[in-house]
Amino acid sequence: MNASSSRAADRATIRQAVWLTVAIWGMDVVFNILPRALGGTMKPTTVVSVLLIAATGLVLSPVVYRMVTWLRRRPAAARYASLLAAAFLGGAVTAIVDLTLGGVLRGLVAPDAKPPTPNDLLFRGVSNLFAYAWMFGLVGALYMMTLAHRALIEHERQLADARTATAQAEAAATEARLAALRYQLNPHFLFNTLNAVSSAVITRRNDEAESMLEKLAEFLRVTLAADPEGLIPLEDELATIQAYLEIESVRFRDRLGVDFSCPDELRGALAPSFILQPLIENAIKHGVSRASGPVTVRLEVARDGDDLVVLVEDDAERSGEPAKGAGVGLKNIRQRLEVLYGPRGVLQTTARERGFLALVRMPLIRSVKPRAARAA
Repeated sequence: MNASSSRAADRATIRQAVWLTVAIWGMDVVFNILPRALGGTMKPTTVVSVLLIAATGLVLSPVVYRMVTWLRRRPAAARYASLLAAAFLGGAVTAIVDLTLGGVLRGLVAPDAKPPTPNDLLFRGVSNLFAYAWMFGLVGALYMMTLAHRALIEHERQLADARTATAQAEAAATEARLAALRYQLNPHFLFNTLNAVSSAVITRRNDEAESMLEKLAEFLRVTLAADPEGLIPLEDELATIQAYLEIESVRFRDRLGVDFSCPDELRGALAPSFILQPLIENAIKHGVSRASGPVTVRLEVARDGDDLVVLVEDDAERSGEPAKGAGVGLKNIRQRLEVLYGPRGVLQTTARERGFLALVRMPLIRSVKPRAARAA
């Protein structure tokens, strides 16, 4: 809680204490005068005594409040013992004021009244001591409850602030981790692509290298503009893959075949940006580039209950070399899915005798219509 909020809470607590004090001593006046007034036994001396005691209570109650406030962080035994002592002290002061100043005022309003005997004064003083010690004890206990309620509200507010700060910190950490994972792919992809461009230049395939660089520039313009930790429509992710394949098609020509299958109703499903391209890249790097004949890379999108399932596979024959599935791109995908979806984000890979299969499973989130539907 900041300083201004704390001061506002203090003022609110003091206002509550003031109204509580006025209410208690006001009720004391009403309960002592009203029955006598209704019964026809009201005397001027009674009115003087009741009003004087109420005034004394109003004067002494703030002292009790200050004491309770000062002791609120002390152990419970110390607080209760101090309240008991303050209650009897307040009762004693009230009794003395009633006997001294009250006696003078009662003599003024009823000069013909019979003077009280010593026994009468003793009985009156002891009665007032215990009666108003109880009143001050009640006032102090209500003050304690008011302060405890304020402390509880302040504690709950601090917990809420702490939870908010923790949630913000966790969200910031998650965003930073996702951004780091997302941007990790760019140099990985660039290395592979620029290595292909370099090979084309060395072998004097300049037109091919120039075409690849142009397509690479367009591809990076699109991908770097995407929100690294955001979700995008699946059709946009597929368009990014198509742009990537245009780069690779310059290099592999007829050796690279592509088969995409995605139902129209799933094109608007949301997926993390750049989550599927590394799977295609893995198929090309470890399949197409090392195979002697044509290779088809197939991507299939389907729904399985409340999950979105994407299958990426190739049919490359690797001449006895085992298919690989533990590279940077695949590790990156697993981590991003775990951060975003927890146990519901899964990447499964399977090396087969011919080709390699990767399956991505994530929650199906349908909040965006396919572009074709939006344009209609």
